[in-house]
Amino acid sequence: MGTPARTANLQTLDGRFRLTARLAEGGMSTIYTAEDLLDEGRPVVVKVPLPMFSSGVGAWSLFQREEEIGLALDHPFCLRFLPLPVLKGRSYIVTEYVPGATLAERLRERGGVLPEPEALRIASQVCAAVDHVHARGFVHYDVKPENVILCPDGTIRLIDFGLAHDAVTSRFSLGAMPPAIASSCYVAPEQIRRQRGRKSVDIYALGAMLYEMLTGQPPFPGDDPFVVASARTLGDPVAPRAVNPRVSAQAEEIVLRALCRNPSDRYPTAAAMKKDLDLPDELLVSGLAAHLQPVTRRRRFLRLARYIAIVGVLPVVSQVVLFVLLWHHFAHRR
Repeated sequence: MGTPARTANLQTLDGRFRLTARLAEGGMSTIYTAEDLLDEGRPVVVKVPLPMFSSGVGAWSLFQREEEIGLALDHPFCLRFLPLPVLKGRSYIVTEYVPGATLAERLRERGGVLPEPEALRIASQVCAAVDHVHARGFVHYDVKPENVILCPDGTIRLIDFGLAHDAVTSRFSLGAMPPAIASSCYVAPEQIRRQRGRKSVDIYALGAMLYEMLTGQPPFPGDDPFVVASARTLGDPVAPRAVNPRVSAQAEEIVLRALCRNPSDRYPTAAAMKKDLDLPDELLVSGLAAHLQPVTRRRRFLRLARYIAIVGVLPVVSQVVLFVLLWHHFAHRR
């Protein structure tokens, strides 16, 4: 889970968890390694909200929801959460400590591409974890290489359930996401369109992650998040075998089915995708690669023009309307 950074004067939470080193810091929280003093100093991980969020009711409920979801999961490939007393001195979450590196770190070490058998094996295990999350009634919403730990024993752990929501009642879309997440190359097209996200968004993220493991690049590469986001709603990615000819036709078929723009055309479940990943030689290749629709310059221009109109023109129009209304109001008062 990364290399801890030793920090002086770390505290002990509720007399039980002695923080030993800072592991990482995100947008809303800091993650520490710690020792569980009630369990012979067993190493654990503690996630603590940043001071600016720790006193707010929203941050408390956000951590409470993540903890509730984590405790509801029970799968060897999902990060294990530790149950804690209801009354705590402050808001924090405790999970098992998992040695190893993230999939993102492994990809950087390997130059971005993994051997196909290894990529399929990792994707299969992530599918198993995601399928368990879905079976418990949740959607992860943030499946990506940074949230997959590769353990020394060859297994994985799916981590970070901070964005996870109930699969039935959630209306989680692009508008509900932090900017860094919304611009991610693993976000599904329906979320870009601000439509309701369901379990199929995790299937799309699995396909995008497998595409990257096999080709060394995301399905829609680019530096401009607006262009990248727009592209996945207008067309299909370049076929994996066109990027890396060593990719098998079966692996390409799995990737492209998971990345279908229409959610109903994707794998119906993560378990169905896992089955093809485990038995690629038995997969019937339907030729999805031959029917891909590239993102043309014209279509991209039209979508960008629409974004510009919404982002740039509407605020100006609203200001003009407000000015006219105010002028009309004061003119009649004279």
